[in-house]
Amino acid sequence: MISIRLKSTTLLRYAAAAFLMVVTSGALAQDAEPATLDAATLIENGAFYLDRGDCALAQFFYQEALRSEPKNAAALVGKGRALACQGAYPAAIEAFQAAQAADPNFVDAHVYLAIAYQNQYQSDPTAYSGRLADALDSIQRAERLQPDDWRVQNTKGVIQYLLGDLASARTTLERAATLVTADGTSTTALAANEKSTVQVNLGRVYRDLTELELAQQAFRRAVVLDPSNATAHNNLGNIAYRLGDCATAEYELSQAASLSPDSVSAVSQLGIALFECGDVAGSVPKLEAAVALDGAVFLPPLYTYLARAYMAGGRVDEAVKYAQYGALLPPPSADAYYWLGKAYQRRGASGDADNAKGSFERALELDPNYADARKELGQ
Repeated sequence: MISIRLKSTTLLRYAAAAFLMVVTSGALAQDAEPATLDAATLIENGAFYLDRGDCALAQFFYQEALRSEPKNAAALVGKGRALACQGAYPAAIEAFQAAQAADPNFVDAHVYLAIAYQNQYQSDPTAYSGRLADALDSIQRAERLQPDDWRVQNTKGVIQYLLGDLASARTTLERAATLVTADGTSTTALAANEKSTVQVNLGRVYRDLTELELAQQAFRRAVVLDPSNATAHNNLGNIAYRLGDCATAEYELSQAASLSPDSVSAVSQLGIALFECGDVAGSVPKLEAAVALDGAVFLPPLYTYLARAYMAGGRVDEAVKYAQYGALLPPPSADAYYWLGKAYQRRGASGDADNAKGSFERALELDPNYADARKELGQ
């Protein structure tokens, strides 16, 4: 649905009124009252700003709608979505539950509650380990109401995937892909993105089932549906690399990194693909960019790859430095310690021979079958 934005003067009056309510905590003067709008108009404007990503302003409009209609399920769902996009999952969940209570047949309440549970789980799997079961229960309630809604099937498939039920996730997401393809309303840019996302979700399931050709087809469909989908390019590039198609891998990963330069996944995979495909010099700036991004510390192999690239280019001091990072970041890896040993060997400074020996020994402790480390130790 296309939402209608309030005229700027009306919006300013609403914002001013909200500000005065916070500052004075008292009654507004009669001439400061905003123009009265019905709940439906307020909900439309909330949806407009939510689509724009202005979540706090969207929340304001939904709350205004709820002042006149406290049990309006659409307004409660809108408020929940606005809260969720600000990371306030407990409050969002409360709003979605209130929407369920207000209208048990309102499918959106069940769908978005399931998504909120899923997102809360993903934000902290240890603290919210039971949320996926809650999410599945909520989306099954939606499915009973509207089984042919592609959003319901897509959400259910993602939850099944996160639960590790790949067989069920495959069946569910294949159905979602069929339903969204048949959806005659999917003509806007947003709908294209949604279609693309379903294909990405399906591709991930195929990938984890080691059905790599099917995964490649799904990710390619995702790219065709929405060429701006960086995640689709990233996954397609990864699958191409795994299938030994370096040219396609480098192209798709370059697209992903260009579309999402702050994505540690996209930039790191591009750097690794360049390295493994033989362009070691070209990999260096990509790997350097990747280790500078948020989240790089959770990908220790990145540092090891950068160390290897530095070593190949004769930058031995930097090779040792980044090899140390790769070895010391958890979890410990035999491969990281092996390459740390090789970096020490290559540098050859005082004490490096003993450090190299210690690194190879540590690699063997972690993996007794690591043949290259055993060879370096003369075993």
